Amino acid sequence: MRRRALLAALAGAGALTAGCLRGGDADHRNRRTDASTATTATTGTLPASELRVDLDAIQPALVELDTDYYRLVAGSDRQYLVLSVSVDSGSPPSRSALRFRFDGEEYAPWQWEQIPARQSKGSGDEQYTNQMGTGWVAFDLPAAGDASDAALVWPAGTWRPDEQMRRLLAEPAPTLTLDEWRVPGTVSPGGTTVFEFAVRNDGEVPGWFVGGVNADGWYPHRPVAHLSRRVPPGETVTWEVAGEPIDLVEESWSEQVGDGEPDVEYELVWPGGNRRRSVRVAEAERTTGPADSGAHEW
Repeated sequence: MRRRALLAALAGAGALTAGCLRGGDADHRNRRTDASTATTATTGTLPASELRVDLDAIQPALVELDTDYYRLVAGSDRQYLVLSVSVDSGSPPSRSALRFRFDGEEYAPWQWEQIPARQSKGSGDEQYTNQMGTGWVAFDLPAAGDASDAALVWPAGTWRPDEQMRRLLAEPAPTLTLDEWRVPGTVSPGGTTVFEFAVRNDGEVPGWFVGGVNADGWYPHRPVAHLSRRVPPGETVTWEVAGEPIDLVEESWSEQVGDGEPDVEYELVWPGGNRRRSVRVAEAERTTGPADSGAHEW
């Protein structure tokens, strides 16, 4: 698969150095706005609109695609709310007209510098736009605060989260532990890499594991998989993620097969730090390499 075709396909599905966290206290581009904006606008003559809103995730970071690798967007003492929004009736508001009220302030949707990756399984591929009338929207919020009056507001309406979601927003995120990241030790040409994860939540509320997997070698540097998984309190969740097909796109590369040297290096980017694993491409039955374990917490 050629580099240009591969990256075009991934960008269509769609983030400092490869695998870095970007953000910090000075990088909140959706900073608070005047808390009266949405409230005063509802007194005008704008047509009423009804939105269907569902919680997709409350994550410690967002994932974006930066040309040829996934990277994390994360600030200290922040949480990232991802909502699924669709218009049931009326005139669809623009994404820029949406605000999320939390802890006495209102926050505009996150403004992306790179290509936003799909943030969760439920969110779909596309951000919300008024042209489509459906999609997801992300907000950068303080990590904890008063959620008693939390709401999504727009010029012609308001949506209020239920008690469980307000509790999740109000409390600090639970500690998640990456118990295992298992990568195949060997993959045959024409085979597909598969990653196995085991994440434990020792907290009292649900948490979201979020990250990305990048690769180097065999093909040019590239994004491989985006990760977002809800982990219930007091449980360990295990799951598999499909990686990438290993094709011999150039005949000369066949000389690398079976030489005993690592052919591909995978990098897991997540809030707990970066992990790397190497894979050999060989004409042999795929074997599973040792798990990357050891109670990595975040």
